[in-house]
Amino acid sequence: MAYLDLTPMLQAMRARPSEFEMYGPFLRHVRSQHLLEVDRRGNAHVHARCDCARLEVSREQGEEMMAALSAWKIVYWEPHLAQIEAEKRAAKINREFASHFRPPGAWRRFLALFRRNDSPLSLIIEDRPIETSRREAQGLKSSEKMSGTEQLELLRR
Repeated sequence: MAYLDLTPMLQAMRARPSEFEMYGPFLRHVRSQHLLEVDRRGNAHVHARCDCARLEVSREQGEEMMAALSAWKIVYWEPHLAQIEAEKRAAKINREFASHFRPPGAWRRFLALFRRNDSPLSLIIEDRPIETSRREAQGLKSSEKMSGTEQLELLRR
């Protein structure tokens, strides 16, 4: 019986792994669109629109293809998928980061008119007492405590 020789496919998988991809349960050669199916017992079947699908694959080459496919998945396909996912995550983070710096829309500009216009320093300064020499320069005694609001008013002058 005549068999389909999978040697060219095996060589291409080893030399040019990027020409192949998983397409559901099938290994697909992207350029030719040939699909290869290998079952658990090592039986390989080629699905193609040309005459390549007419010949069966020998048991020995089916087992060899099963081993090559397993190695290809570990060495090439799984790291490739991980890289794609990492690139997607990075793109999502970059889009989110860029959104933080977009000019505000009309609604946000309108709301900003009614917001308190506090200085970002107010959060830092509110809990810290002002130096004694500053208080004395304003005519206050060093024993008097100032509230956060009073400190802000003093800083704004």
